[in-house]
Amino acid sequence: MLEWLRELGWFQRVGSAVVAILPILAAASLGALLATWLQEWRRVRREHLAAIKAEVFRPLRKELEGFYLPLLSGKLGPVTIAPVAAPVREGAERPVTLFTNAGQVQLCGTRPPEAGELDLLLYTDAKCRHYIRFFRRWELFRSEVDAYTRQWVSYAEQVSRTIKEQSGLLLMTEADPLSSAEWIDPDGLALFVVNGQLGIAQRPPCLGPDGRSIEIGGVTMAHAAAEGPIERSLKLLGVLADKRETPEELRPHAESLRHLAKYLLRELDRLRVSSKLPGGCRLVRL
Repeated sequence: MLEWLRELGWFQRVGSAVVAILPILAAASLGALLATWLQEWRRVRREHLAAIKAEVFRPLRKELEGFYLPLLSGKLGPVTIAPVAAPVREGAERPVTLFTNAGQVQLCGTRPPEAGELDLLLYTDAKCRHYIRFFRRWELFRSEVDAYTRQWVSYAEQVSRTIKEQSGLLLMTEADPLSSAEWIDPDGLALFVVNGQLGIAQRPPCLGPDGRSIEIGGVTMAHAAAEGPIERSLKLLGVLADKRETPEELRPHAESLRHLAKYLLRELDRLRVSSKLPGGCRLVRL
């Protein structure tokens, strides 16, 4: 009986020791599990940050350096000519955008080229979850630049109308350029005027071999049956290109936008070297 009591006491002491150590073992296991989870969570966030830097920040930086700064510095024209796009409904539920033939074009604001490297999903994630303040400024900047180029488009349209009215020639789209009919491309010539006012290097207009046409860079921009309308149009182009009122009016706007572009460039450089990803999102959940 005494021996049995001694064994019972030993089992009680061992059981007490086991019970005492269980929380320690559980805590150690939980700590190891949490450490592993935390390590994996940090790895996933680092990879997500690296993807944002490569597929969002880098293309935006290229856009600032390759398009916005040249545009706002007067090295790239704010107006271009593009085909007219007309939305056409095909069937009951399929709206389709079709381009008209090459003769139907219009003046429009110069747009940045498509950024093939830009990941739209990551862009939306970075804008809505991680860098809200930066992208608010970025999109405000882009809308301000669009407004700036629209002012130039409005002016270029006025120049185009002036050229059309004072030349007395038909619009190119109203005549067959390959026929002997008289015609003029006022939009193309207006584009030449705008670039000339900004000081952008370009080939000057010149008379065609027959003396009854205007050419720029080997492209015929006007054709007439006599020399009079052509000479009148060339003189008008010179007068318009020498005007500086509109560039001077828009210069302060371009200058302020250029400073903002440089600020955004510095912000992008700062974010690209940052090692912290602010905010959280579903893309980095384990």
